Amino acid sequence: MLDTLKPRNGHLGAGIATRAKRVVMVSLRVEVRKKLWGNAGNRCAFPACGQRLVSDAGDPNQFSSQQTAVLGEEAHIRSSKVTGPRYDATYPAEQLNEYENLVLLCPTHHTVIDKDKGRAWPTANVLEMKQAHEAHVDAAMGSPAKSRLELEVALAARIDRWEASIHLAGWEELSRRLNYVVPYVTTEQWFALSQTSAWLAGLDWPHEYPKLAAAFETHGAVLCVLVQHLTDVFVSDGKEHRIRRRHKERWFGGSDGERKYTEAISQFGVDDAVTSVLITELTRTVNLVIQAVNKELIPLYRFNDGPVQMIEGDVFWGLWSSTPRYDPLDWETFPRAYVLSDVAQRVRDELQGGDPRNGVRMDIAAFDPSLNGRGALGRRRLKHTQPVPSSTDEA
Repeated sequence: MLDTLKPRNGHLGAGIATRAKRVVMVSLRVEVRKKLWGNAGNRCAFPACGQRLVSDAGDPNQFSSQQTAVLGEEAHIRSSKVTGPRYDATYPAEQLNEYENLVLLCPTHHTVIDKDKGRAWPTANVLEMKQAHEAHVDAAMGSPAKSRLELEVALAARIDRWEASIHLAGWEELSRRLNYVVPYVTTEQWFALSQTSAWLAGLDWPHEYPKLAAAFETHGAVLCVLVQHLTDVFVSDGKEHRIRRRHKERWFGGSDGERKYTEAISQFGVDDAVTSVLITELTRTVNLVIQAVNKELIPLYRFNDGPVQMIEGDVFWGLWSSTPRYDPLDWETFPRAYVLSDVAQRVRDELQGGDPRNGVRMDIAAFDPSLNGRGALGRRRLKHTQPVPSSTDEA
């Protein structure tokens, strides 16, 4: 951010709003947001304003998701509404939330350009204003700052691809299915997890972003183990991949029938618990990635959405949501490594063999499946548990 940037005309902060106003945050791709705020230098684009649009209660040059004060508004140049300012029926709907149709403004000047349906500020004038402001910012940037912004826009595009690849918008549904009484995923979800795991395994992360690198390496490691687990113990019927239940597949008769049945149901107990452990840990790593992106790349990432939630329970007993996170978060303990056989053995030990008839239960939320947590339960806690509506999925 160019915090020393001076306005082209007039005094710094000439357009500061005189009263508090609700922050307007458009639903944008990460790449679009990074490019918009970066090219604007964190300043209002209105001539002679120069208002700084993000500040921190502590250090004005540093951000945190807890302390960041956001004044900027991501204004549409052409409205998406027929009755809105500068509406253009010929403009492609899919381009409305793209960089070319957005300008960064303070609340006061967002109101100014949109007043009276934008008659005083037609599209050509707003585009000219944006171009002039960004040219001013570009001229004030040194080569290192330009190179860093270019790299961060590319990283933001990678975050967009990750979100789409892993279907982040559908995370609650994925976690609900893997926490179900008989865990399952759709074939589409299984394929998305597998493809994302393979893609992440081939990525390198710039050393200038150690938290981002550590978060994605940990996330990729858990995802790889989960995909391996799903491949090993889930069976497909074409539309879904569901955990195998050998104890339900045949009648266990004969002199050793009871022993074989106990082995089969115990294996199910372990496989079921490992599934819950891994989706819980994977959700933690998703939230770790979100924290890393906020710390090192864009403090406005998921500004309106916050961390992802995980769904647990079933239709009969009810469903509830939680937000698995590493608490306390110590970046020095990342990245972390995972080995499926190690996780399964420790789960088996915790369940005293795995047979659900013995009444032994695990504290999934406290279990640390990483090699860091070998032989002990972690002290992490899940936060913000709250009820959610029941589902109609069948067992």
